[in-house]
Amino acid sequence: MRGTGSALRDLADDLRSACRDGRADPADPDWATSVELQAQAGAWDGYLGGLADRLEDTGDRLTRAADGYTGTAAELDRQLAALRSGWTGPAATAATGLVDGLCAELDAAYPSLRGIEQALIEHADALRRARLLVDTAPADAVALARSSDAATAARLRMSCPVVPALLRRGPVVPDAGPDAVARWWQELSPAQRRWLLEERPAAIGNLDGVPADARDLANRARLARLLADPGARHRSALLAIQARLDAGGADRPYLLGLSADGTGRAILAIGDPDTADHVVTYVPGVGATLDQGLDEIGRADRLATAARRAAGGRSTSVIAWLGYDAPGSLPAATRIDPAVRAVPLLHRFQAGLRATHLGAPSHNTVVGLSYGSTVVGLTGHGPGLRADDVVLIGSPGVGVAHATDLGLGAAHVWASTARHDAINAAADPRVLLRPDLNPLLRPLLGEHTDRLWFGPSPAGHAFGAHVFTSAPGSGLDPVHAHLGYFDAGNPALADMADIALGDYAEVR
Repeated sequence: MRGTGSALRDLADDLRSACRDGRADPADPDWATSVELQAQAGAWDGYLGGLADRLEDTGDRLTRAADGYTGTAAELDRQLAALRSGWTGPAATAATGLVDGLCAELDAAYPSLRGIEQALIEHADALRRARLLVDTAPADAVALARSSDAATAARLRMSCPVVPALLRRGPVVPDAGPDAVARWWQELSPAQRRWLLEERPAAIGNLDGVPADARDLANRARLARLLADPGARHRSALLAIQARLDAGGADRPYLLGLSADGTGRAILAIGDPDTADHVVTYVPGVGATLDQGLDEIGRADRLATAARRAAGGRSTSVIAWLGYDAPGSLPAATRIDPAVRAVPLLHRFQAGLRATHLGAPSHNTVVGLSYGSTVVGLTGHGPGLRADDVVLIGSPGVGVAHATDLGLGAAHVWASTARHDAINAAADPRVLLRPDLNPLLRPLLGEHTDRLWFGPSPAGHAFGAHVFTSAPGSGLDPVHAHLGYFDAGNPALADMADIALGDYAEVR
């Protein structure tokens, strides 16, 4: 990086020399020998003199830039050495990465500066040669100067883009954990935040550790850009999300995540999670793609309404987290891989909620439906959910044997499975071989097994969770029984609201 400053200084010196050598001197007796040539020389002198003045001014500016680069280089070197010697951990890694990135960007300007230097040196040389032609061939001198001017302009256009881009570039978005991201965001100036929201909405809108209001602004801008394209993927789903945002409601919606890539992703909060006393993250299961997102947002809306009615003045936020690539079909849902891939995403999102929350820590609950409960279970057993309570409904198993394996006490693990829920057919493959009862008939007959596809049923007594009441559903429609936990009038909805509020005594 120090080479960048040296290059600027060398360029400035070369420019000054070129300007002194190329500037016309009317007192020079060899400058013109006839009245006609004197007139031409006078015009030429004015052109060359003005150009020389501008080049010399450019040299002064480049010298100042060189001093700035050198000072920045020294300061960054000092900071980097201090970081590496006296600070360790994820935050240190993030900070070091930011400084390294800035150093790399400054160094990236060096080749362009050398290109600018060479172009201007050659232009100055052409002006010196043009001066020598003024006495004998003034027209050729003018032609040479103009030709060199055009060629130099073209070279500068090729050489300069890196430097202006560097100067216009805003802060580097850190590749770091939510806590480090939150500190980085707090240290940005209002102008830097505005630049990021305008120029990097996709990155900021999906970055855990950025406050909810900023993510919402970025994602709304991103949504508007996507909808401006008539051929945008998932257009119907995007229009539905826009309509939900426009509808508002008792609690303002916040768009905390958005992607139209692949099957699409969206994260929408009903109420501000950064200020709410109680925050719920709802993780849906099979088919929870962007195109099916409105159904999941509707479930989150109903839970938000139930929680708000029971809150008694306490503030709430309920989040529909369609932030992973959920299985698109029942056969795909027999595989654990999508849940495993979702674990770091859910963990990071939950950590981000903690990092950006204002005031006293909120009471956080994670609700997993169906395959979403498997995602929740694996996350709790692995890196953690950063939650106070976990609710598992209609679960095919969560990859662990007991409630205590989820990273919080069994007293804060809650579960319910409707009597006629289709999930009761998702038995462990070993149970499928039992001749005494076809597992596909279990939802119809209201029979249960504690041994499900991904482990013991969380609603089974051996699992150790608090089991709460849910409507049994109909044996004639086990699929609706599986999806009906959020229906108005289902006791499970009221119980989930009470759990989310910490009103455990109200849970039935």
